Amino acid sequence: MDFSDIFKNLGNMKEQMEAIRLRVAKMSITGESGAGMVKITVNGEGTITNVKIDPTLLIPAEKDMLEELLISAGNEALRKAREAAAHELKSAAGLNIPGLEKLFGG
Repeated sequence: MDFSDIFKNLGNMKEQMEAIRLRVAKMSITGESGAGMVKITVNGEGTITNVKIDPTLLIPAEKDMLEELLISAGNEALRKAREAAAHELKSAAGLNIPGLEKLFGG
């Protein structure tokens, strides 16, 4: 293998990484808490895109519980997004690196 082959392979790898980044960005992952009473959806970039709240939680007496459930659902959604991004990278690149999800903020 000479230097031109190495650079060609690096160029291919760069294209593959960009394709993976685009697929991950389009992912939609939902985290739930309170047996589905609160659902938060994030995209692969970690941006919250949707929040669903069971109407029974929208009373003043349930304020503290709602706040806890929102945090829990948000954290679950973000954890799932990191895992999905790491899985996508492992699948596409054939990598099996322990802790890979940490590259995505884990």
